[in-house]
Amino acid sequence: MKTFRFSGNGQSKVFLTDIKGVIVEKKNTAQTFVQAKTAAGWSTLMNPATTAAISAIYLDLDRGLEPKSQAPEMTTSNTGFIEKTKDFPPQFVGNANISYEDYQTWFAADTQEFDFTLVLQNGDLISAATSAGLQKGFCGRLFLTFDIPKPGGAEKQKASPFDIIFDDVEEWKNYQIIKTDFTRKELEALTPAGINIEVITAYSGSTGVVVLKATKRATGEPYAGFTTYSQWEVVSLSTDTGGAATAIDVASAALGIYPVTFLNTTPKLTGDFEIQAVTIAASHVTYLSNVLNIPV
Repeated sequence: MKTFRFSGNGQSKVFLTDIKGVIVEKKNTAQTFVQAKTAAGWSTLMNPATTAAISAIYLDLDRGLEPKSQAPEMTTSNTGFIEKTKDFPPQFVGNANISYEDYQTWFAADTQEFDFTLVLQNGDLISAATSAGLQKGFCGRLFLTFDIPKPGGAEKQKASPFDIIFDDVEEWKNYQIIKTDFTRKELEALTPAGINIEVITAYSGSTGVVVLKATKRATGEPYAGFTTYSQWEVVSLSTDTGGAATAIDVASAALGIYPVTFLNTTPKLTGDFEIQAVTIAASHVTYLSNVLNIPV
């Protein structure tokens, strides 16, 4: 609830700086406004000590943002009286400053609901607030574009578009500008570095071993940091009631190649399963792979 009263005009007529990024958060992720002002607060959400605790990621939109918002609906009566009859929440297309291999990791998120906190050029945030006075992103939906590679020039900068449509105009009527103590680049540095993993030799039904390769995303450089089997996490199972990595061979780790054993207690897994690899250093996720399906 807000009461309107005349509140004066400041001596400065400065504009808000441009939106240059967005923090994509799991729905209903909230923190105090004190936490949201600090890089440490966002670190808790973006690179915590476990993959399960990750609830946000930063997307750099330096390649451009295109507003797609609809103007309010204005209705004219048969007497010529004009009034506003509907407001529409904002929407935009953000062209992310990421590689196409990064973009592919988002494909499974197409049409899903998230919360979104907008990041201004100077690192300040545009955010919603909960009824309890906590900071949260604006609720909305995210859409990906499945298309052929863009031709050269300016079109290349539109190779990784994120269509974001916000759902609740009421949140926007009470949005907050959060003055932060960090820059956009500091926020970007919190995001774990992306690693690609792929199957080299299929899962063995007799041994439970699958040979995997890890490379730094979009460069192909071998990644030698996934050397303990506990770093290879089972994300989902199609038929089995349990499953985990139980052993690893690191003889070819310098080449990014890892034979990893995945078992359901002692039996071999009987159905497809998904995995993700992670490096944790100083209680923070520092390297994180794509989610990979292992056919069985």
